[in-house]
Amino acid sequence: MKGMKERLAKKIKLITIVSTLKQGLAHHRNNVDRTIHHLKEEIFAESGQNRGCVTPTLLELEEDVEEQEQEHDLQEEEREILLEFEENCPPGGEDSIVFYTTGLRGVRKTFEACRRVRFLLENHRVKYKERDVSMDSEFRDQMWRLLGAKVTSPRLFVRGRYIGGADEVVALNENGKLKKLLEGISLVDSPCECCKNERFLICSSCNGSSRLIVEHHDEEETSNDSKMWTRCRECNENGLVKCPLCS
Repeated sequence: MKGMKERLAKKIKLITIVSTLKQGLAHHRNNVDRTIHHLKEEIFAESGQNRGCVTPTLLELEEDVEEQEQEHDLQEEEREILLEFEENCPPGGEDSIVFYTTGLRGVRKTFEACRRVRFLLENHRVKYKERDVSMDSEFRDQMWRLLGAKVTSPRLFVRGRYIGGADEVVALNENGKLKKLLEGISLVDSPCECCKNERFLICSSCNGSSRLIVEHHDEEETSNDSKMWTRCRECNENGLVKCPLCS
């Protein structure tokens, strides 16, 4: 009987100790919470942050890192695809798209091929430099020099790499590679403010005639003054100048 009383007394004492410990832990936890709250208040007061501006959590930081890794992987994939094509950079095409085309309908097959490539570029809503070989012979000669032969348009270049003609561009679009090639290119916001996407402007010097009148004075007969036509040096053979913003 005496032994049972002793064991019972020990259990009661143990229960009291456990209860006291729980109360102590709860009190300590409340103190910690109050300390953290005061520290946050001090940080907000010192930094001038709004209370609604919450410090990023570990989960948010992990999401940011994951997004950065995905973006890096996309850039690497885009770079690998770009390296598959021949390095051949047209003037001004280092970090942009250059599209050699023609506006002439004389050869229907060529005109329709140019339309297909233009449609794909516009569908991806990217900015590109369109160089119409029918409007400026300099563009035609430029395209021939780049490719080493008298080829026909369309011809597409992306970031200094020769992509190909209409068949190659259409095939790349179908297998999803064209979209990856165009990643990072500036998107079209609105038509060009200067030329409304016509790529050319009428020469202001000759009003589009590509010729100018110059006074000709005959030294032998001082009374005989005449006028002569001369080629305008400001424009191309069609009396047009390239748009300074989008060409």
